[in-house]
Amino acid sequence: MAGFDLKEGMYEARNVSDDELWSAFACVFSSKSRNDSSYKFGFLKAIIDNLYNVDANLKLSFDRLFNKFGEIYWNLILKHGLRQKAVTNDNRETYLEQVIHAASEKYKILEPIPYESLTAEMMLDISHQVKMKCKKYVVGALFEDTNRLFYSFSKKEEWIQINPVMYEFVCKHKVVIEKLNYYEWARFLERVNEETVAVKLLNKLDESTKRNNLAIYRQILYEEFESKTCFYCGKQLSPDKIDVDHFIPWSFIKDDNLWNLVLACPSCNRKKNDKLPAGDYLAALVHRNHHILIEAYRPEMKNYQERMVRYVYNWAKINGYDKIWQPERRKVLV
Repeated sequence: MAGFDLKEGMYEARNVSDDELWSAFACVFSSKSRNDSSYKFGFLKAIIDNLYNVDANLKLSFDRLFNKFGEIYWNLILKHGLRQKAVTNDNRETYLEQVIHAASEKYKILEPIPYESLTAEMMLDISHQVKMKCKKYVVGALFEDTNRLFYSFSKKEEWIQINPVMYEFVCKHKVVIEKLNYYEWARFLERVNEETVAVKLLNKLDESTKRNNLAIYRQILYEEFESKTCFYCGKQLSPDKIDVDHFIPWSFIKDDNLWNLVLACPSCNRKKNDKLPAGDYLAALVHRNHHILIEAYRPEMKNYQERMVRYVYNWAKINGYDKIWQPERRKVLV
């Protein structure tokens, strides 16, 4: 893997055409890119799934990235039994497979369980082990494969910083880039796995990251920050009939950010489903989030940026989430 041994790298800060940016991803997905394992596909997914967790300088920590990376591969390796490299004469596993299997033995996990069912301590331990083993190879390799246009990075300080031009490009074309990544990743996994295992690969890749249990957010929002009414229709909520809804659909954002969660009645949550709410609800969400920032410090809001909410809403529209929903009975908005 070219570039794997780089300790740091700087993205090329210059005007770049969309054609050149597409070409950078074409290099990742082409047969010219050396792929002995699936690491680059997994790391690209970890970055895409964290697009809206960047700080004001478009930085992401290795801890955040490799926590997602570990989640992806825990589910692929243990839950679905997928190899991550071709079988060798000595049947040697990748470093990542070794880490995941060692963790399952350490914590005496006898049957495959989803990553989200692990304790916070287990997740922290696994993501740390994954980071220490895998950062050596994948960060510099993907940097080089994207023609040094995607991000800068420092292995010593453990961060990547996404090129602003590339960041806007990936956000605008997120769904297409995800599909291309899944397609090439699936083709790779088909080559290195038995036919009986390599079934419904696209679904397995998409489901390698799952929603978390939102009960804790239900309690935070209900008791501290929201009126006890449905965010959309204004109906009074009873404690035993409250849903937590992703304002911008989870299928697009792939994360459980507090700034994107609202309380809804079961009816509105079911009817809204995977749609974007009408635009005036966006202003209400921004107002609610401002209230959270003023009322109390929440670590979940550390990287919150008001402009980011508006950008993500519009990027979702660009990516095909253009069916706008609103309830028949509307709440009086602020």
